[in-house]
Amino acid sequence: MAVLLDGPESSLQEVARTRVSVHYETSSPRVPVLSVATPSAVRLPASIVASTLPPPGPATVGSGRLAHESSTWRVSRWWRPDRPVGLVPARTDLSGLVPDVAQASGVPAVAPAYDGLRPTALVGRGPGLTPAGDDLLAGALVAAHATSDPRLARWRAATLRTLGSTRTTAVSRALLHHACDGYATPELAGFLVAVCAGGDVVAARARLLAVGHVSGAGLMTGALHTLTTHRLEGAA
Repeated sequence: MAVLLDGPESSLQEVARTRVSVHYETSSPRVPVLSVATPSAVRLPASIVASTLPPPGPATVGSGRLAHESSTWRVSRWWRPDRPVGLVPARTDLSGLVPDVAQASGVPAVAPAYDGLRPTALVGRGPGLTPAGDDLLAGALVAAHATSDPRLARWRAATLRTLGSTRTTAVSRALLHHACDGYATPELAGFLVAVCAGGDVVAARARLLAVGHVSGAGLMTGALHTLTTHRLEGAA
């Protein structure tokens, strides 16, 4: 975020808008999409939180501010995106946490095996601001980063390679970009901490499932795939 807000002024292109958020495509490879969200919105890693949203039209960012025609938003304080690390997957049975709505909501099925997740088959799969396949992949990536899963390097490389050749939404592309580095929405981070480190799993699960129409179910399905699939000891 600082690379955009504290850097020289640059133009922003609006690519998506909801009742509680607006999303701009940038020219920065480090922050491909900048979001402006109200306090009630799901807070993506690269977000400016404001009480009101900029109206439709071109905007600029830089020199410590976001500007739209005659309106200006200046940074009053910074917040740190959630990036869970150092977690150890629980050795208890987590099958009961898998969302019942996964198949009905269009969340892709992933083979419950150590090598069952393939980013190339997930990126861009499904409708919406963030397709369900992308949500699932993002959940798996964040969980892998949080638990130092050895599959992370392979999944990350395949995801970034696929993003370069497969069409998906700008917002989803940004979500996956940040998930590759372990950054998550607060709801996903809270769920991982509750499951791995102890906490109110029921409440954390409910908060995550409430994200978007199917996004929470996708994120949870991906995270649980990472946490529940392990290489068998002695396997070649």
